[in-house]
Amino acid sequence: MAAKKFGVLEWILVGFVVGIIAGLIVGKPITVVKPIGTLFINLLKMLVVPLIFSTLAAGVATFTGEKLGRMIGKTFFWYYITGIIGMVLALIIAFASGAGTGFPIGELKKVDVKAAPSLVDVGLAIVPTNIFNSLAKGDALPIIFFAIILGMAIAAAGKPAEPLKNFLSALAEAMYKMVGYVLWVGPFGVFALMAVNVGTYGLGVLAPYALLIFLVYLANGIQLFAVYPVLLRFMGIRPYSYLNKIKEAPIFAFTTCSSSATLPITMRVCKEAGVGEDTCSFVLPMGATVNMDGSGMYQAITAVFLANVFQIPLSFYHYVMIAVVSLLGSIGTAGVPGAGLIMLSMVLGAVGIPLEGIAIVAGVDRILDMARTAVNVADDAVATVIIGKTEGDQLPADLVYGRAKS
Repeated sequence: MAAKKFGVLEWILVGFVVGIIAGLIVGKPITVVKPIGTLFINLLKMLVVPLIFSTLAAGVATFTGEKLGRMIGKTFFWYYITGIIGMVLALIIAFASGAGTGFPIGELKKVDVKAAPSLVDVGLAIVPTNIFNSLAKGDALPIIFFAIILGMAIAAAGKPAEPLKNFLSALAEAMYKMVGYVLWVGPFGVFALMAVNVGTYGLGVLAPYALLIFLVYLANGIQLFAVYPVLLRFMGIRPYSYLNKIKEAPIFAFTTCSSSATLPITMRVCKEAGVGEDTCSFVLPMGATVNMDGSGMYQAITAVFLANVFQIPLSFYHYVMIAVVSLLGSIGTAGVPGAGLIMLSMVLGAVGIPLEGIAIVAGVDRILDMARTAVNVADDAVATVIIGKTEGDQLPADLVYGRAKS
C-alpha cells in the first residue's frame, strides 16, 4: 500500500505543534517571528473580498427567485438553531460551575472598548452608499448584500449578462487557485502565530483564569464534537467522516482567530468534501459574518463569570437576556481577532454588569478567541453540508448513510 502523501495539512499540524513547543521554550523573545504570522493572515485577508464577491454573485446568478428565498431561509434557520443550542449549553455549564466566585479583582482600570452597533445601525449599514468604498474597507455585510442583488440582476437579465456571469465565475476559480498558493505559506504562519501566543502568555499567566478557560473550551468542545455530530447524523450525514474532511478549516481558525481570514480555506475544504459550489458560495460568506456560535457561548460564559466576580445575582430574566443579546448581537460582529470584546460589552451592559469587568478577561481574550473562532468556522461548514444535502447536492457515498461506498 502506498504511503499517504505528506501534504499541506500535515505540514500545518507540524507547524502548530512546533510553534507551541518553541513558545514554551523560548518565551516572550519568540515574538520576533510575529511578522511571519501577520504576513500569513494578510495573505488570507487579501483573498476574502474578491472571493466573497465573485462566488456569491456568480452563485446567486444561477438561482431562481424561489431557490434564493429558500436558501436564505434555510441558512438563517440552521445558523440560529445551532446558536440557540450552544447558548443554552453555555449557560448551563456556567451556572453549574459557579465560575468567578471569589476571583481576586484588585483595582480595575476602565477599559475603552469600541461601542457595539445597535441592530438598527447594523440593518442600515447592510446597504452600501458606495460599493467601491465597502470593497476597499472589506465591509462584509454590504458586499454580501450587493453581490446578492447583482446576482439576481444577472439572472433576470439573461443572455446579455452572460459575459459578466462568466467573468465572475472565472474570477472565483482564480481565487480558489490563489488559496492553494497561499496555503503553502500556512505551516510557517501557523508556527509563528502559535509560538507568539504561547510565548506571550505562558502557563503562569493563565493560572488564575484556568476555570474560565476550561469552561469556554469545554462548551465549545461539546458543541463541536457532540452537538454538531448529532445534527449531522439526524440529517443522514456521517458526522465524523465529514468533520475529518473539513478539519483544516477549524485548525486554521484556531490559529488565526479570524473567521473572515479563514473563509478561503473553509470554502475550499467544503468543496473538496463534496458540497456543491453554489451552496458553498452562498452559505459560507453569510456564516463568516452572521454566524458566531462559539463567540455567543464565550459571551454567555464570560458574562456569568463576571457577574459572580462582582457578586451580582442573576435571575432567569438575566439569563434569557444574555442568551438573546449574544445571539442577536452576533449579526454584524466582525469576524476578526478581538471582535468578541466589542460584543461582550453589549452583553454586560444589557444585564447591568460593570464594563470594567472587561479588563479582567481582556488579557486572556486571545486564548479564548482561539476556541470560539474554531467553532464558528466549523458551524459554518456543518450548516453548509446540511443545506447542500437538502438542496440536492450529490454528496460522496462516504458522507451519506444508506449509500454504498464505492
